Formats: sequence, C-alpha cells, structure tokens
Amino acid sequence: MIVVLLTLLALLGAPLFVVIATSAMLGYTQSEIPLSVMSIEVFGIAEMPILLAIPLFTFAGYVLSESQAPARLVRLTSAVLGWLPGGLAIVSIAACAFFTAFTGASGVTIIALGAILYPALRQDGYPENFNLGLVTTSGSLGLLFAPSLPLILYGIVAEVSIDSLFRAGILPGLLMLLMLSGWSLWVNRA
Repeated sequence: MIVVLLTLLALLGAPLFVVIATSAMLGYTQSEIPLSVMSIEVFGIAEMPILLAIPLFTFAGYVLSESQAPARLVRLTSAVLGWLPGGLAIVSIAACAFFTAFTGASGVTIIALGAILYPALRQDGYPENFNLGLVTTSGSLGLLFAPSLPLILYGIVAEVSIDSLFRAGILPGLLMLLMLSGWSLWVNRA
C-alpha cells in the first residue's frame, strides 16, 4: 500500500517532502503507532546540543568568505609553500583544505577561494580543467579535517564519537593532500 501511494504521488508530481511525509504517516498509521510519536522523535533529535554546530558553521563560513580571510590565507600559504616547484598549485591545495576545515563546508571554500585562486592559476599557465579540478577537489579534501560539518552530521546519525571521527580524518586527509600535491607536480612538470 505504501509503495503504491509513494509511486502514485511521485508520478503526480507531488513535492518530495509531501511524498516522504505521506508515506511515513501512512506507515505509522498501519503499524498502529500514534502520529504524535513522530513529533516527539523530531523534537528529541532537534534538542541535541551538537546540532548547534550546523547554523554556527554556516554563519562562520559566511563571515569568513565576506571578510579578507581568503586573501590573507592565500598570502600566508604562498609565503610558506610558494617556494616549492609548482608552488601555486600546492598553495591552492593547502589554502582550500585549510579554509574548508574552518568553514565546515566545501561550497563556501570553492566560492571564496576559487575567485582568488582560479585567475591566479590561469595567469600562471595552468590548464583550465586542471584549475577547476584542483580547487574543487582540494576544497572537498578539507572535509576530512576537524571541524567538519559532514563528520558532525555523520557522528550524530551513526551515534559515533565525533572526537574519534575528527582524529580518524587527520591521517587520510594529509595523505590525500600529499597525493594531490604530487599529482599536480607530476601533471605540470614541464
């Protein structure tokens, strides 16, 4: 019955939230569970103090992207890593990963740092596809480092210690950043 209703609503073009909510309510009704249990469960999840991190990360990402933090971060990583061969690519990788770790989301990094790094990489003679791939992948790799919004959400849903998730992301994140740096040096060795 639920599958038929779900399919019918989807074929009629109902919004996804309506399809899911209707099938959930029908499932609760068929199981003879009161619908008030749904609201109690939602409230129980919503009152978890760790969920405060979500709007705070969003706000921090907005504030950091609107300030001069991205340009300062690029200058800092350029001063530290710019002397290496393929320095601008490695600067881009480090800056994007570092910025993503502080904002908690890679989309903010791609917008904030991509506007600075993409033209600089193009001006240095890197190919366009390489520039786009480098900024997006290095921004995504920053999600492995603490504090990261996806790690927090996964920890809540899977009921895993968020501290252990943060510790578990350090070594793979550093390894992947080193591999991406090596790959960027290999691709642009000429």
